[in-house]
Amino acid sequence: MKTLLALVCLLAAGVSPLRAQNAGDFGAGVVLGSQTGATAKLWLDGVRALDANLGFNSDLSLSADFLWHSWRVFPQPVEGKIPAYIGLGAQVGGSFHNQDNSLGLRAVAGVAYWLPRNPLEIFLELVPVIHLSDNGGTDVNINIGLRYYF
Repeated sequence: MKTLLALVCLLAAGVSPLRAQNAGDFGAGVVLGSQTGATAKLWLDGVRALDANLGFNSDLSLSADFLWHSWRVFPQPVEGKIPAYIGLGAQVGGSFHNQDNSLGLRAVAGVAYWLPRNPLEIFLELVPVIHLSDNGGTDVNINIGLRYYF
């Protein structure tokens, strides 16, 4: 995992200036935390985006969220950008060890940092999940990740 993260950072060094947040922009990368795995994000316009995560800890999970971004929550740095975002989504998961599958509703609150002159987004998010399966219950997940925009 560390090798993959280092490779993404090396590929991004010296790349053309950041142009994300436009409709159709697509980023992919890695996420670490409760859903360690792959992440992707598709911008619908300058404020709204869809994201998806495929986690593969001891259980396999897939989540998708509709996100709203604000560029005014935090003072913007001289270089780079710092948006805050919130969102709603769903999560499905299953265990590799038994037939226990789950469905959950998610709320997402996060903050990102866009590196200057590189198409990279670093993000940190807090994700409460309400499980709707037979077992029910709630979780609060914390994820940190990196996306490269193509």
